[in-house]
Amino acid sequence: MRKSVFAVLTACFAIACGIATAAYARDNAGPSTNGTFQFTVGDGSVRYVSFNARIHKDNSVTGEMTYTDPSAVPESGSDNTATASPTTGISIKAKFDCLVIDGTRAVMSGEIVESNVGAALGRRVLLVVEDNEQGINAPGLDKLTWGVYQPHLVNWTPADSELENDIGATLHWTATDFERCPDINNPATCHDTGIPSNPDPTIGCQSFPLSSYAFVDVDHGAGNIQVKP
Repeated sequence: MRKSVFAVLTACFAIACGIATAAYARDNAGPSTNGTFQFTVGDGSVRYVSFNARIHKDNSVTGEMTYTDPSAVPESGSDNTATASPTTGISIKAKFDCLVIDGTRAVMSGEIVESNVGAALGRRVLLVVEDNEQGINAPGLDKLTWGVYQPHLVNWTPADSELENDIGATLHWTATDFERCPDINNPATCHDTGIPSNPDPTIGCQSFPLSSYAFVDVDHGAGNIQVKP
């Protein structure tokens, strides 16, 4: 009897593990990118970047990036009062909240959550990579570029001084081409995403077209970047 009970429990455990593994695989089967890269850009200093990002089944994005530049001299203070920081070298960790993949290129964006430079915390970061495969038949080296941006703060609202309780600047609408969107009440007939009147100023994956990025000239690089649409 004990052997039978043990066998049943073992079978149930195996089934449960199989279901959990299958569910995990389905949730992590979406488009993704990852890589670890060491590179120089002509100044003799070796920079390090490691990243991963994935679009899940519910369209949410998870991932993170770590970046280290031992030679950087970070600035402290605001844009108007920036001064050289006594700290030499910078390291950051960012949590990604968006990912866009187009062919062998991917752009990721998120917020810096850890850094040895306090002024970097809360800033937005963009990382753009290009996967050029591996081996002797690869068309070229893997490429990347990046940017760090101040958060966009809005502390005033334009208003008509002659119109009390003017709310014009707070209204939102989307301009579309009528010929491509004949019935605004039926989204299925609309083939124009439109232009929002108040676009989100937060720097993210959609802020710039992928084709607009210029990759840095890497003099030497080691590592591998993978983009999986």
